[in-house]
Amino acid sequence: MLFNTLLLASTASATCLHGLSMFKRAEGEGVKVGTFGYGSLNGPFNWATLAVENEACKAGANQSPINIDASVTVAAEKPKLDIPKVEEVEFENLGTTIEVLANGTTSFAGADFRLVQFHMHTPSEHHVNGEYYPLEVHMVHQAVADETQLAVIALMFQVSAGESTSIIKSLSASLPAVSTPGTKIAIPGGIDFTDVLAKIESSDILQYTGSLTTPPCAEGVTFLIVKDALDISVADFNSIKSIIKFNARYIQNTLGAVNMLEVGNLAGTAQALQLPIVEKPVAVEAILTKGHTFTVTELNGLPTEIAAVVVKRRSPKYT
Repeated sequence: MLFNTLLLASTASATCLHGLSMFKRAEGEGVKVGTFGYGSLNGPFNWATLAVENEACKAGANQSPINIDASVTVAAEKPKLDIPKVEEVEFENLGTTIEVLANGTTSFAGADFRLVQFHMHTPSEHHVNGEYYPLEVHMVHQAVADETQLAVIALMFQVSAGESTSIIKSLSASLPAVSTPGTKIAIPGGIDFTDVLAKIESSDILQYTGSLTTPPCAEGVTFLIVKDALDISVADFNSIKSIIKFNARYIQNTLGAVNMLEVGNLAGTAQALQLPIVEKPVAVEAILTKGHTFTVTELNGLPTEIAAVVVKRRSPKYT
């Protein structure tokens, strides 16, 4: 699905896709401002209407971002980043975000990926155990052997009373120059990834397969969520927020469950109660013992809440 959607999106202006080999700008071409957004009519609820290639935004069953909870496992290995020192990098405003065109190689799960850019979302798109963060940075990678395969390292940022981490400090002085959509500037000396590399080494990395969080919402994207947050100063956060405004897609349904737009379309109807729900299996024998008290939340398929007590343990055949 990712391959087909990327082909359809060959002329699309999409944050997560920008900078990839199949979407390179022609020599001398200016910054292309995104045609989607986060407002009432051009926002996530309507992305599928903006272009035919955005069908997955309303129909995909493995969409991002999600709430990172216990169902998302720690990656078996950590990504290994090799980011060379460069004389300068391009920093630009796409209208939907601000991003830095980067260069580097990341090795993960036996494959090599090319770092092409990182961009920002305020507030964070992913939640970690229900908590959102003020800022999330996506480091977008493209596989070297198969350019249709994408991986995203997601960094969370917490506002701090101290200084920003090195990746933010490297670009903070250039923020005023990209305050207008369509503008760009060269950052001399490149970006200092020292703090990012240290955090990846010290933090748990949580892995799941989801989708682009912007149109065309193509699925099959590997997300590597760095669980522990990095620091951003109050001043830098306010500067970034004033440029980007709000650009976070709403939390999506449990992986494998129906698209949230389908859930919303059925809201207020009897059919909404019959939507398939992905739940973790729990053995009845583990919770139903004589004298055990619990709350019944559903009877005959209808919302209910009554106190109950087990008077006789049920046979294991019902587990």
